[in-house]
Amino acid sequence: MFRTTFKNLTEKPGLTIGTAFSIFIMIGTILLMLPVATADGEGTSLVDAIFTSTSAICVTGLIVQDTLVYFSRFGHVVILIMMQLGGLGIMTSYAFFSIAIGKRLLISQQVAMKGVLDTEYGEIKKTVLFIVISTFIIEAIGAVVLAIHWSNEPFGDYVFYSIFHSISAFCNAGFSLFSNSLINYSGDVVTNITIGLLIVSGGLGFIVLSNLFGYFSFFSKKNKKRRINLHTKIVLTMTGILIILGAILFYTFECKNTLDLFSIKDKVFVSFFQSITTRTAGFATVDISSLAMPTFLYFVFFMFIGGSSGSTAGGIKVSTFFVIIAVVYNMLRGRGDVELFERTIHRRTVQKAVSISIISLLTILIFCLILLYTENAPFRVVIFEAFSAFGTVGLSAGLTPDLTTSGKIIVSMLIFIGRIGPLALALILGREVAERKIRFPEERIVVG
Repeated sequence: MFRTTFKNLTEKPGLTIGTAFSIFIMIGTILLMLPVATADGEGTSLVDAIFTSTSAICVTGLIVQDTLVYFSRFGHVVILIMMQLGGLGIMTSYAFFSIAIGKRLLISQQVAMKGVLDTEYGEIKKTVLFIVISTFIIEAIGAVVLAIHWSNEPFGDYVFYSIFHSISAFCNAGFSLFSNSLINYSGDVVTNITIGLLIVSGGLGFIVLSNLFGYFSFFSKKNKKRRINLHTKIVLTMTGILIILGAILFYTFECKNTLDLFSIKDKVFVSFFQSITTRTAGFATVDISSLAMPTFLYFVFFMFIGGSSGSTAGGIKVSTFFVIIAVVYNMLRGRGDVELFERTIHRRTVQKAVSISIISLLTILIFCLILLYTENAPFRVVIFEAFSAFGTVGLSAGLTPDLTTSGKIIVSMLIFIGRIGPLALALILGREVAERKIRFPEERIVVG
């Protein structure tokens, strides 16, 4: 039995990652159920503990209990650790500790790491070390800036607040120790810029950060500098476009609504911040439940896209969305191949992008159908919450705290699928495919 299980893990890296996340969710659930984890000393209920643990490990940020009021400092630390592990990735965290103590990775773990990090077997150790070290450095810089800026704030332990929010931002988790998220800091330039840059850094992905570090490294010889690869170009291009487009749309739709009482400067800052956080992180500087209908619609679309592959963000990923756009663009131009930046995208990559998008959308729609049956809530609120859960964004229109027990379990499952599903599916679809020796006759069908 053990040999069969080991073989399945070796052959199915997606299963390895799913199993690892499940184990840590159970550990987090047990810790949050301890009396010391809550402010009242009674511990968290099983369903609420599962929901919070899943949301933290899957770096989502949806909450059924007020993080500041309900949990004790021990509970806050548990959530912080789970966010950090989830942001780095369970397999990456395990690989780092294995390397630190001199333990060799199993074959199944190496296969999973190769798929997640898009690196060769010989480069796994180097890549893992870069991910962990760069994460801690970026989070430390963010925490120091926030600590200095928040040193005169009325809340006591500003150092812990700074560390917590820096990790939450970089990991795109969206958990906050403020009951109203960051609404009180909607006009705070330092907080907006610091949190925003942390979110973008985590959302770009370690593959992009590594490529940029190699390109701009001052320690590399000129002839050994790496070029900026196609993946990095796509991610940077799409991230920039989506941030600017999102800010323009938010300013346009909310100027006379949630932004009505803000100054012009604050309107711009809030618009850009919400554009950044909507796709990935889940922090809010305005009341999400009060958004205009057009804003709700484009928020759903942005949450579905998410961040970059190999990042702390969720969604189908910007590169996946970009490939789909490229498919349409090349089809309209009458091209058989998908070409970008003077490069041809492999047919298998195109198939993977389309498959991930369709399966993700169908999954969300199925869970929306179930939630519309179990929850007594408006249609737009349920749809918004479902897309936020799958995209591991964490923005809420007010439904999550009022979910029924069934609803909490369903949304927890959707969060887990949103974090693991696209990744596991990408690993499965990304396998080398042997060319068939037999090809069936082609026949046309009518589409469109």
